[in-house]
Amino acid sequence: MKYYLILLIAFSVSILKGQEIKKEIEVKQATVFLQGAKVFGSTSVTLQKGRNMVRIVNLPNNLDENTYKINLEKNTTLLSITPQSNFLKNEDLSDGEKKLDDERKKLQRQASLLNIQIKNLTGEQNIINDNLKVSTNDKSTPQEQLIKLTEFYKKRMLEIDNQVFVLNEQKTVLDEGIGKINNQFAEEQTNKNINRKELLLEILADHETNLNLGVSYIVSDAGWVPSYDLRAESVKKPLEIVYKGKIYQKTGQDWKNVKLFVSTYRPSYNQDRPILSPLYVAEYTAYNAQAETANYKLKAAAKEVNSYQMREDAIVTPNQIPIATVSDSQMNVIYELNYNQTILSQEKEQYVILDKKQIDATYKYHTVPKLNNQVFLMAFIKNWQNLNLISGEANIYFDDNYIGKTNIASNYVKDEFPISLGVDERITVKRIKLEDKTSQKTLNSNKWETESFQISIRNNTKESIELEILDQLPISENSKILVKALEIGNGSFDEKTGSILWNRNIGSGSSDKINFSYEVKYPKEMQIQYYSR
Repeated sequence: MKYYLILLIAFSVSILKGQEIKKEIEVKQATVFLQGAKVFGSTSVTLQKGRNMVRIVNLPNNLDENTYKINLEKNTTLLSITPQSNFLKNEDLSDGEKKLDDERKKLQRQASLLNIQIKNLTGEQNIINDNLKVSTNDKSTPQEQLIKLTEFYKKRMLEIDNQVFVLNEQKTVLDEGIGKINNQFAEEQTNKNINRKELLLEILADHETNLNLGVSYIVSDAGWVPSYDLRAESVKKPLEIVYKGKIYQKTGQDWKNVKLFVSTYRPSYNQDRPILSPLYVAEYTAYNAQAETANYKLKAAAKEVNSYQMREDAIVTPNQIPIATVSDSQMNVIYELNYNQTILSQEKEQYVILDKKQIDATYKYHTVPKLNNQVFLMAFIKNWQNLNLISGEANIYFDDNYIGKTNIASNYVKDEFPISLGVDERITVKRIKLEDKTSQKTLNSNKWETESFQISIRNNTKESIELEILDQLPISENSKILVKALEIGNGSFDEKTGSILWNRNIGSGSSDKINFSYEVKYPKEMQIQYYSR
């Protein structure tokens, strides 16, 4: 009886094992976040009535097991889901890897044949050398015969050297080809998913059915970096902004012909609100043991209070792993690409165009001749908050010419967003100190220093320009040091920053000059210095 019971159990286990269905999902859709991505794939499964075991294989290693979502159809129920790892090495090669491997073997075979020829020729040289030594040392060999043997050996040795040289050249070419294939093969293997994640699903079906099984999850080795193209045809036309996404994914799973969404959302695994610790202030005293002990106790007490607050908060607000339901909301912007995309698992990034906008801009030239004599063309954008800009690098194009790069900072707080379109070399600016108006004098207990400057501008463009020139006066942080503006023309002076801003309209081929001066008064026994911070 026991024997039949064992057979029955073994038979039941084999039946259950045989009912397990292995499936690999095909990626249909991906939503790429600034860090991470949500992937959705599906596969068709034929289920028997009752309980079915379905194993989803070849999933990425870096997926978050807390973000699995299984989509079933009617008349089916998901009873359990068990994440597993398959640590068995996958020996299967992709089509690309097989092609590279075949080509490598072909080149290696040719290289081996060349090595055989080189080895045989080298062996022949060794034999010739040995025979020549024997003949030379054999005193019975006639001199005439010895001369003929030497000439033959010399001729043959030259032929062998030439053949070996040509064969080595051919082998070098083959070795270089093998090296390139090895590098390409290594790149193919870099992001190959070897140790696979798996999902074991237990599904209850009301009746035999063909099921379209959907699986979604979040992976970490993917994301995108914002970048832009800024294009301006002239200062009389709107500015064009091209939004681009530099997408990367190294999940070990290729996304072929998928529906692609790009989101400005950045999943965060720490959802706890920050806790502000008490901040103390005390009079500074030199180090002594008693004070250090008291300070240590104070810090320990503060740490204990803060630790209690953190423990209490942890009970109220636990860590939450985001499922990242993709939707257009106040917290993120989603770009849905019109055409399916193929994003391979590799080290290289792939660019996609996300959006293109024509925006009105106010163009103005800007220069700070105190720092350098370059004149920058600036585009000022109003209502820039509606443009959904994210901090990133931008390529600048003006009049179909590549100008250079700039950075867009989305945390800008002023009403008008400034974008630098590069340097215009046709506008020259020069700042000089007017030595005849610069002086220093002492009267009674005070000293006066007078500084005078002149800024010269010339417009060599074919059109009139609006130019703003920025300079500054020093700011005193000592009540005994007084700074007074003597001449600033019609410039706008900001007392808080010390900056002076002039706006000039300069015609084509015209010039302009700006003079400004200031004096600094301070006690004659005092030494002063100028500094920036």
